[in-house]
Amino acid sequence: MTWKDRIKAKGLHVLVLKTIMFLLILLLLDFVIGNILANLYEKQKSGEIFRTTYSIDSTKADILIFGSSRANHHYIPSIFNKRMNLSCYNTGRDGETIFYNYSILKSVLKRYTPKMVILDISREEFRFAQISYDRLSALIPYYKKHIEIRPTVEIRSPYEKYKLVSRIYPYNSLIFTILMGATDFDEKRKPKNDQDGYVPLDEIFTSQLAIDTIPGTNKLDLNKINTFKSFIEDCEKSKVKLYIVISPLLIKFICEDPSVNMALNMAHTYKLPVFSFVNNPVFFNNKLFADQTHLNNYGAKLLTNLVIDSITSNQ
Repeated sequence: MTWKDRIKAKGLHVLVLKTIMFLLILLLLDFVIGNILANLYEKQKSGEIFRTTYSIDSTKADILIFGSSRANHHYIPSIFNKRMNLSCYNTGRDGETIFYNYSILKSVLKRYTPKMVILDISREEFRFAQISYDRLSALIPYYKKHIEIRPTVEIRSPYEKYKLVSRIYPYNSLIFTILMGATDFDEKRKPKNDQDGYVPLDEIFTSQLAIDTIPGTNKLDLNKINTFKSFIEDCEKSKVKLYIVISPLLIKFICEDPSVNMALNMAHTYKLPVFSFVNNPVFFNNKLFADQTHLNNYGAKLLTNLVIDSITSNQ
């Protein structure tokens, strides 16, 4: 071997060692920072993260509310408790879909069996939308500890299980939220904004009733439909009474919606009660809404009482 070959070999050896050292440092940083974020995540005392963790790991309420923001802002647990003499927790989370709801249900049923479940669904609930898969990021921090939610998280992408080798990855889009929750800022807001999972909206919408004449032609997502079916069947197997509710909007719809029709047909197959408040003239009043699609606290009180009336008359 010539001296030039020796220099090249030595240079290659140094490069390999530097690469290995760099990778080891990255792995160490991933481990250390990931563990710090995980620890801060688990210590959240209020806000969305706290409510999700509480729903998965802690609640033992008799009645559970499931759904998206329209569940989170439309159903008041204290009224269920007062009128039905049953404890109640609202697991709804803004922007989430049946994927999230089913994961929460599976985690709950692994711990205990609630007496009643209310699932709030929306028009276009089962349409295909990539954002529905992106928002499964809310469940990623629970992936390692909760085997039951892994199949749902893994539909987010074919590479999800490999990305989750990283300890930082589950929290990389939540760092600001985690840091805020580590302070007392969210805790100070908790009495106003979190009532057994229910988050009231106090605004009053200034616009009047809108009319929607557009035919519902959105492509339905088979994954969502199958997940909805699994949600129903898991409740049935666990002997949990399930009620499906379609919340009102400040919109009068002229055309039917494919998602709603699919839900009604499946509910009929399983002999489930469905309470729809869409196009109910009682809610054609802007003073009951915070915006066009969400009830304010006054509207939530009205809807909660009407849902309870419907449940008690159905029993």
